[in-house]
This record gives sequence, structure tokens and C-alpha cells, in this order.
Amino acid sequence: MPENRLEVQQTQKLSQSLQTVIHLLSLDLDGLSNEMQKAIQENPALEYIPPAKSAQDYVMAVKTRYRGGRGGDMPSIEVQPDRNSTLKELEAQLRLCGLDQTTQRAAVSMLHLLTPRGYFVQEMDEFAAEAGISKETAKRALAAVQSLEPPGIGARDVEECLELQLRAREDTDPLCYELVRLYLLEISKGNLRLIAQETGATPAHIKRCVETIKTLTPAPCSLREEEVRYVMPEFSVEAGESDQIVIQFHNDYYPVVRMDETFRRFSETLTGEEKDYARSMMNNASQMIYAIETRQTTMEKVARIIVREQRAFFLGHYDLLPLSVNDAAKEIGVHVSTLYRAIQNKYLYCSRGTYPLSFFFQKEVSGGESAARAKEIIRQICRENGKVSDRVIAEMLESKGIKLSRRTVAKYRMQMEIDSSFSRNDGDRTDE
Repeated sequence: MPENRLEVQQTQKLSQSLQTVIHLLSLDLDGLSNEMQKAIQENPALEYIPPAKSAQDYVMAVKTRYRGGRGGDMPSIEVQPDRNSTLKELEAQLRLCGLDQTTQRAAVSMLHLLTPRGYFVQEMDEFAAEAGISKETAKRALAAVQSLEPPGIGARDVEECLELQLRAREDTDPLCYELVRLYLLEISKGNLRLIAQETGATPAHIKRCVETIKTLTPAPCSLREEEVRYVMPEFSVEAGESDQIVIQFHNDYYPVVRMDETFRRFSETLTGEEKDYARSMMNNASQMIYAIETRQTTMEKVARIIVREQRAFFLGHYDLLPLSVNDAAKEIGVHVSTLYRAIQNKYLYCSRGTYPLSFFFQKEVSGGESAARAKEIIRQICRENGKVSDRVIAEMLESKGIKLSRRTVAKYRMQMEIDSSFSRNDGDRTDE
């Protein structure tokens, strides 16, 4: 007879109020405005006050300020072109893959993290931790993404991108895989004899495989469209006289929600179930107002940390310095995942342009430099050396005191949309 046991377990659940706070933190200003309007429709205890100004007013204000004599080019107040339609097509393919719900969600998240040319460059351990899934699930999700059309989607680097395209073809010569994995640089140099000597294949065989490889593309797709939309930044950062920096939140550009005093007074005249209903509505209204105020307070703390740590950037003197999300979360007093939500899909405006808040949280690489600084050096090296490989770039970085692996160099290069040495030539040193 099985033994019955009583066990006491403790589980921690988020209160409804805290769940509302976290949800609003994840929204940009447009999403916050929509959430406010939805709350107004559902809760008669809330009063909605529309914004005094529109986002278009902000665009015109920025243009006017720059015509007013500040000089230089007007900072960008645009974001990257909308990729939604292309992503929807890929999501539609995913739905046909027969994935379980957890893997499906992870795969969709991966799609939204692809670079504009279709690469997935985030470390798998890091992605699994942020998504709250096992590494095995993350691997299944990546395999599903890499099975989509066009072939090459979700590749980790150029070699894998080309290999995925080869797998999608029928009767691919096995030698092509070896050449892609080991000899792309030699192919770009035209050293077919050297390849033949090392592989033991005939020059004619090598040539046929090279012709096949040249039909492949290092950019399987373009997650870009021509449509450009304007964004409403959370706040602006202005550098004044004596290097004084001022943070300005654009309160006039988004709505306000407050308790409806007419409803509150009316509720005092009610009794029974009607009074209970009114009290419930007012409690929900209080939670919503508290969540909005907490969101604003948290964003103010984030703004102060960014300006304090990246002060030199806003004064136009230096590159970005390392800034840890973990350290910022501890200072603010929130969980790391909460801070990630707070900085995603949100922007700030300064004299150098409009930037996502996540741009200012830079990982520290060796030598005390930020990832942004390492990327800028990689960009400069690729401009000056059209055929330099990732391995050589890593060696050049190490000579400057920055130690990165070849894989990390490739990851940063793809994030900046710089072709591999296989695709670049001496006359093609663009910033793509």
C-alpha cells in the first residue's frame, strides 16, 4: 500500500499590482497609451486625460530647434524600418513545424532577435537563461528556425549560413562542406592549388565545388522594408553650458490617468453588491495609477544611471563605457529581468541622435573596454583592410589590449552588417 505523505511547500507569486507594474514597464509610450485607453473603457473609476501634444509635434519641435541655429545635421528621430511583414511570414512557417508550445515560443523569440540579414548571434546559454528554458529546448528552437525558407536563416556565422544552403540542395558534393568550413579565406584569395594539396582533391574537383559555393549568399534574407516610422523617446538628454547635463521627460506627449472623483463620490451613495463592485473598480484603478507612477519612477532611475555612467558620450568626447544590467538592477532595486523589460523597445534622444536605451548597457570585454568600443575598432579595421579575416582581426584587437575570440569577432561583425572577408573586396569597405 503506497505511503501517504504531507509536505509543506512555499511558492512565491506576484501580486496583481506587481504584475501590472511589470507589464507596463515592458511597454513603450505608444503601448502605454493604448493600455491606458483600454483601462478607461473597462473601468469607470478611471479618468483619462489625453496628451497635450502628439508625436508629430515632437518631430516638428526637433526640426525647428535644429533650424534655429544649433548647427550640424539634425539627429535622427527615426527607427530602423519595420520588419513585421517578413517576420510574420517566418512565423507562419514555424506554425507548420509541429513544435511543442515551449519550443514554439522560443523559436518565435529567436526570429525577433535575428540580425537584419537573418543571423542569430546571441549566445545560446544567454538566450536560454533570458527565455527561462533549457539549453536543449533552445537548440530545438534554433534547429526549427534554421529549417525555414530561405535556407541560411538563423545561422550563427557565415560558414554555417553557407552550409545550411548547401544542405537544402540535392546531391551536394561532400567536399563543398569541407571547403566552406575550412577554406573560405583561401577561396577568396584564389589559392585553389593550396586547397587541392591539403585536401587531396584534384584542382578540377576543387574548381567545381568553388563554383557551387559562389552561387550561395552570406545574406539569406533582408529583414528590412522601406517604411520608416518615428518614435517617441522616453526622455531627452541635453548638454548645456559648463558640461551640465539635463534630463527631460516628455510628459506633454503621453496621456494621464487618474481617479475619477465623480465616480468616487457616486460610489459613496451605493449599497450592497453595487457598492462592492464600485469598491473593486476603485481598487483596480488605484493599482493602475500606482503601476503607471512606478513605471515613471523606474524610468527616471534608469535615465539617471545612463547619464551618470555614459556622461562622456553625451558630451561627445568618448565612446560608450561598460555598463552592467545586473549592477543597474541592484542599484534600482529590481530583478534583472524587470530591468531588461524596462529598457527594451524604448529610446532616448540627445544631440547625437535617437538611441535605444539598451544601447547604453554595454558588456565589458577584456582590457576594460566596452563591446561598443570593440565593435568600432572592428569596423575601422574592416574599412582599412578589405580582405582581413576574423582571425586576423582578433589578433589586431589583441595587440590593442582587447582579447576576443574569432567567434566573438564574427558575431560583432555580423551585428554591424559587415560582410565576411570571403564577400568583401578592397573596394567594398562600406559601413553595412
